[in-house]
Amino acid sequence: MGDTLLRTLFNNWIVAIVLICVAASVITSIAKQLRKYGCHRNEVEFKRDLVERGLSIEEIERIVAAKGSATSKASDD
Repeated sequence: MGDTLLRTLFNNWIVAIVLICVAASVITSIAKQLRKYGCHRNEVEFKRDLVERGLSIEEIERIVAAKGSATSKASDD
């Protein structure tokens, strides 16, 4: 069964290339989503820590805005 599948893929190399590209795309998408989730969780934990420290809403907004602009400047470099 597995030998037949491999033989079919090698005989139809265009199908094999398309399957490899699709698999790479799916893996890349999953990795991006995991990275976004990790960044989101870090941001939520950071904000929760600021609230637990007793900072006001204005202070938290200012800190988060400053952190966001510093992060965007670092990614531009």
